[in-house]
Amino acid sequence: MRGSPERRRLFWLVLGLMTVIVSFIGGQIWLNEWQGAFYDALEKRDRPAFVAQAFEFLKIAGTLLTLVVAQTWFTEMIKIRLRAWVTEDLLDDWLEEKRAYLLTFAGEAGANPDQRIHEDSRHLAELTADLGASLFSASLMLFSFVGVLWVLSEQVRFSIGGHLVSIPGYMVWCAVGFALTGSALTWRVGRPMIDDNAARYAREAELRFALVRIGESAEGITLYGGEADERRSVAGLFDAVLVAMRVLAEDLARLTWVTSGYGWLALVVPVLVASPGYFSGAMSLGGLMMVVNAFNQVQSSLRWFVDNFPRIADWRATLRRVEGLHDVLTALDHGEGGIGPHIDCREDADDGFRFEGFELAMPDGRARFATDAVAIVPGERVRIVGEAAVGKTLLFHALAGLWTRGRGIVHRPPPERVMFLPERPYFPLGSLAEAIAYPDQAERFEASAIRAALDSVGLGKLGDDIALVDRWDRRLSLDEQQCLAFGRAVLHRRPWVVMDGATSALDATQHRRMLEALGSLAGVSVISLTREDDGDPWFTRVIGLNRVSDSAVTGTG
Repeated sequence: MRGSPERRRLFWLVLGLMTVIVSFIGGQIWLNEWQGAFYDALEKRDRPAFVAQAFEFLKIAGTLLTLVVAQTWFTEMIKIRLRAWVTEDLLDDWLEEKRAYLLTFAGEAGANPDQRIHEDSRHLAELTADLGASLFSASLMLFSFVGVLWVLSEQVRFSIGGHLVSIPGYMVWCAVGFALTGSALTWRVGRPMIDDNAARYAREAELRFALVRIGESAEGITLYGGEADERRSVAGLFDAVLVAMRVLAEDLARLTWVTSGYGWLALVVPVLVASPGYFSGAMSLGGLMMVVNAFNQVQSSLRWFVDNFPRIADWRATLRRVEGLHDVLTALDHGEGGIGPHIDCREDADDGFRFEGFELAMPDGRARFATDAVAIVPGERVRIVGEAAVGKTLLFHALAGLWTRGRGIVHRPPPERVMFLPERPYFPLGSLAEAIAYPDQAERFEASAIRAALDSVGLGKLGDDIALVDRWDRRLSLDEQQCLAFGRAVLHRRPWVVMDGATSALDATQHRRMLEALGSLAGVSVISLTREDDGDPWFTRVIGLNRVSDSAVTGTG
């Protein structure tokens, strides 16, 4: 975050906000002094002085109004910049190489990153700006008015034995005691709201994810007639949200006993504690109003914690979620490196895949090749064959450096020299040209090259639609999506292509056409992971991947 371009802008905005707040506090002191003169003129029935003070108020009010508008603008701009800073930092961490995939194995700590990046970062920015501005204002107000109140406390005198006696800082101590009592009660009653807010956000994120998933899988749900089952599932998640909201509502109701009661007492406490000075004749009505106003300013600053505790609890819970995502993302790079045996993936300049002492660890077993040393050199077309549930997809992920559970060393070409084709390809939101050019920009390729790639895989009919923006993962059938993925491989012309069930939806004619399209790329090397070997002469070698038992690994059987 230190290198974020938002940092400098945020600094100047915060500086501007602080300047406005300091000016506003000065205006508040000006207003407090005006109150004394105004009420004294009122008490003395001094019409000229009263009219003069009325015009003086117009100047004060105009100044304070301008400062309030300026403070609002600076605060809102800080929210925007702060959200940009936090969101861009999380996006940089999340979309670092491999992290988005590895995060799926991080459990609860990495759950619902979309919610945390979109909603939680926005909420955190808004709460931080609002609470920060109000805390700074309250602190400055306290330091500004505590001295004023200390001096005015001299006017609050008690009649003792016929003598008027004042207590140094009497009103200050009353304000501090009143505010500390309210703050202590607020913390004691409201502390559970921090964890309860975090729980609610987690339940909301789960519900949102389920709703999005239903929208994405509407076809499958409808074909299976699974609407009732999905309704039951969503109902359970929504019930959990309601429970979390009910817990928070109960927390807030308990806290309201303290905050509202404190607010009502604040209306009369300053008058009650200052009244001895007024009734003793030591201060005028204007003096009493100045003391009361200064008391209110001091205790309102001190009661900032009381007034804002629900939002503080909300801010703390949101910060935990954002911090949690940031921490788990930055820890992913070190997640399995020092915890037990793992596959050591190394990038080699010779562009070959070589396996040394390789063994793949699966959730329910292990798999490996027949020999400890296996090499696939440039120019080969290799089929890796394994029975069902032997871990072919995990091997596919291991070749990409995504799965590191197991042991041994995998030497592999740099990622930019390999095109990975999974069974269900990914297409970004955008035009057809952007879909086939992914992960590069469509502008890198000529339109004629894109159309030629589409034609080579039997999708020439889409040649006129390359500028059309659509959801291509929905508009195209699965077999067309797989053909488009091969078109992507043809367009990029990377020297290595690794496939995992990439032709599962294709018929024999389409399958042959995809292989011919790859064969048209000079010097291309192909690795295909399949369940069985059909004897296709297009492949030059077959390697078996076999499940192994514990006894075979330990040598005890």
